Amino acid sequence: VTMLRVLGRRMAAASRVHFKGARNFALLVPKDDAELAEVITNAKEKQLLVIDWTATWCGPCRQIAPHFEALSNKHEDVTFLKCDIDVLKGSAGQAGISAVPSFHFVKDGELVESIAGADLVKLTALVDEHK
Repeated sequence: VTMLRVLGRRMAAASRVHFKGARNFALLVPKDDAELAEVITNAKEKQLLVIDWTATWCGPCRQIAPHFEALSNKHEDVTFLKCDIDVLKGSAGQAGISAVPSFHFVKDGELVESIAGADLVKLTALVDEHK
């Protein structure tokens, strides 16, 4: 069982946020660890989640943020999440985040790819590859 699946199970009981796979907006910003866990737990089968681990004080994070949002608007079949490591400290720790920005690509609760750094070319290529 992967860390993200365990995180989803542990944290889901703490909050009952219902997304049901519906895409009401392009970019989800979980307000706490429980909400992130709920999104991971309730993702549709084979649904790609792209998590942007970010921080408000991070220059490269602010630089890539509008491009990440543009990707979320372009790829409506992918769920994009922007997760602040200072707000989601528990999740960031369990995910092993040691650098920001970092991007996790998750399918069926499993981490399928990760990259660190604000590399838009690689980020775009990995979204296309895994969706």
